[in-house]
Amino acid sequence: MDKLQTNAFYRRLFLLGVSIAGLYFLYKVKTILLPFIFAFFLAYLLNPLVEFVEKKKVPRVFAIFVVYTIVFTLFTGIVVFGVPVLLEELNKLIQAIPILSAEIHKIISSFETEYSNFALPQAVKIAVSESIHDMESGLVDIVRSGTDAVFQLFSYIVSFIVAPVFAFYILKDFRRIKNSFEMTIPRKYRSDVMAVVRDVDDIISGFIRGHLTISAVVGTLTGIGMYLIGADFAVIIGFIAAVAELIPYLGPFIAAVPAISLSLLVSKKTALYAVAVIVIVQQLENSVISPKILGHNLGLHPLIIIFALLSGGKLLGFAGLLLGVPLAAVLKVSLRYIYLKLVDENFS
Repeated sequence: MDKLQTNAFYRRLFLLGVSIAGLYFLYKVKTILLPFIFAFFLAYLLNPLVEFVEKKKVPRVFAIFVVYTIVFTLFTGIVVFGVPVLLEELNKLIQAIPILSAEIHKIISSFETEYSNFALPQAVKIAVSESIHDMESGLVDIVRSGTDAVFQLFSYIVSFIVAPVFAFYILKDFRRIKNSFEMTIPRKYRSDVMAVVRDVDDIISGFIRGHLTISAVVGTLTGIGMYLIGADFAVIIGFIAAVAELIPYLGPFIAAVPAISLSLLVSKKTALYAVAVIVIVQQLENSVISPKILGHNLGLHPLIIIFALLSGGKLLGFAGLLLGVPLAAVLKVSLRYIYLKLVDENFS
């Protein structure tokens, strides 16, 4: 082994050691990483807007202030007008849970009376009864879990407040950070890695920004629809629909359960109207909203998307449902690029 190969070996060994030590350090301080994660995510979302303003011959720092002012104004409006309504509905929802449970139990009891008249084996009737009661408990647990999740968001308030400050410095030196990352890649692999990174960035940015916009529109339309049919907790239902919309294909079904359940507090007729609202909004989302905002898909077959969702949910829970599809798209891009490099050395 000559000196050049020896130096290369020790350099790789050094980088591996630093990487392992860095990952271990991040694991040990994981409890303080949340505001930094929020900051990077926020900077990633806002950077295109900053660059758009910057192209108008505006200095980058001033462009960041312009974007921050617009976003802060919108966020303040949502907090001032939306949070008090949301808290009021959450308080009413907590008080209404026993009523909702009683309403569900009444419907289930009526159903039990109907199917008990059929000539079914006793073992089958017992199994059906147990399944019905499990479903009742599950519906109530979903409502309670949703309430707890919304309240839990407020425990992250410090991270939400600090993150924009960190994001400002990330945005200010965004290009420098990007160049520093590029320089850490060995020259031999730099062009290949950066080509994959650019493709991945196109997918991730399109997915995140597009689906955040779509979820906001769907949540708003669902909330308005629930308000118009006279359902209680329209803001909460709209919020749930917005979050669920981030999960392709399965989102509408997730949103439909609390929407219909909470509409039962008014009447069965209102619950049917709630079904109509969910269906109409989803038809608008599929035929108008998504094509206009996204303009294209991730190039994944629906079966692959559903498999990615189920796999992500199994491995990582709710976070896996959110990350499963973009990660599957990233994996597809990476494997495709590697395959093309292997079969065609002229590919770049």
